[in-house]
Amino acid sequence: MWSNHFYGIAACLICIETTLTLLKKPPSLFLIAFVYLSTVIYYTYAYFDESQAGIYNERSQWYLQNKSYLRIRQLILMIVCFYLAIFKLHLIDLFVTMTIRLKLILIVTGLLSFLYYYPHFLLKNIQVRNKGFLKSLSIAWVWVVVTCIFPLYVHSNGQFNFNPEAILYLSQQFLFILILAILFDIKDLNRDNDENVKTVVAKYGIKPTIYKFIIPLLLMYLGVSLFLFIRLNPPFVYLILPFNVTSLLLLVTYIVQKRTAIHENILLIDGLILVKAIIGILLTCLVKD
Repeated sequence: MWSNHFYGIAACLICIETTLTLLKKPPSLFLIAFVYLSTVIYYTYAYFDESQAGIYNERSQWYLQNKSYLRIRQLILMIVCFYLAIFKLHLIDLFVTMTIRLKLILIVTGLLSFLYYYPHFLLKNIQVRNKGFLKSLSIAWVWVVVTCIFPLYVHSNGQFNFNPEAILYLSQQFLFILILAILFDIKDLNRDNDENVKTVVAKYGIKPTIYKFIIPLLLMYLGVSLFLFIRLNPPFVYLILPFNVTSLLLLVTYIVQKRTAIHENILLIDGLILVKAIIGILLTCLVKD
């Protein structure tokens, strides 16, 4: 399904934007490939358990019809990922030498991403996907760790300093992904109500969610972006990014209320990741200190 490759590209672009912004250099091709492949592998496994009773869209149907091909592809991609991790990125050595705090962050993130789809292995009575705001928070957390914190640490060979400016940048990225995660639940509103999945949108409704969560989070995103601008003191043109992103988020928030097709939602909502990252990359490359 093309959407998994779309997510992989989005993850790579965030990775590139992050290292260019905070390290002033692009990530290696090996790191980009690892982030891309691991994202594709994860989202492919996420839909392996689709059953005939659970078909609600063309994506579910496609997964059911192509399971054999996908299992073979998953095996190949995992072999490539292990090769990159061990022989090109030396992740085992980096993990051994990293601080206890970073080890805990990576371990907790790995558990959270696994239990998001397979809670019965550990948390039988606690399903992250059914816990409203916790679902969106977990998505934003995992994406920021995988596409921002992990690349920064790997690309700096474990020497990156998480200073106040870096924390502000990571907070900005977290708020952005959080807003998208909440918006994306609009497409599954009917399905979530049928299955008693209590997302933020299912619990409060579309318009209350926009006024209670999306608008405040957008204001927080703008506030953090402005504070980061003051701290970094870059050229004034950098203000184009947060204001453009906020405007596009408001526009997409309006449009998705009238769209139900999954491919439209993916392009509209997750497509903003590509737009934001590309603008950030271009600004960083064109406007140098």
